[in-house]
Amino acid sequence: MRAEAHRGFRIALVDSDALQRICTNNSLWALGADSTPFGRVSELVAAIRAGQRFDAVIVGLHADATRTAARWPEVEEAAGRPLPVAYMAHYTELDSVQCLPSRMLDAASFRLLASPVDEDALRTWLNTLDPWDAGAGFLPPAPPGLRRPPARPRRRV
Repeated sequence: MRAEAHRGFRIALVDSDALQRICTNNSLWALGADSTPFGRVSELVAAIRAGQRFDAVIVGLHADATRTAARWPEVEEAAGRPLPVAYMAHYTELDSVQCLPSRMLDAASFRLLASPVDEDALRTWLNTLDPWDAGAGFLPPAPPGLRRPPARPRRRV
């Protein structure tokens, strides 16, 4: 039996490819994550500024990877904190990943998922997110009396 990802994660999905958005969004929902799809980074920024909150973001990288990366500080400014990010790239688009700034590639939260993403890869990434990160993130606080488990080392996927 496959372990299910933590329920309740709010994931923003940004991808200019409509079919990829639909497929990835369906997979996220099947895994128990609450996802909201966006076609552009600017739409995500507008949603955050309008009060929507997200625990992490999945970003599809295509030919516009450099433009997407240039807008990322705007996302973090709107969110008020760095957000864990998983980038998706088709094997034919891996050159676009090399265009990302080194500060993004070196970030502890950096993950690269092969596109189209399968549910096992999404589950693995979702399970790296910390559901107890209520102090810095947007997850609801743990119920009273429930203690945070000991920290576990984070692994790159």
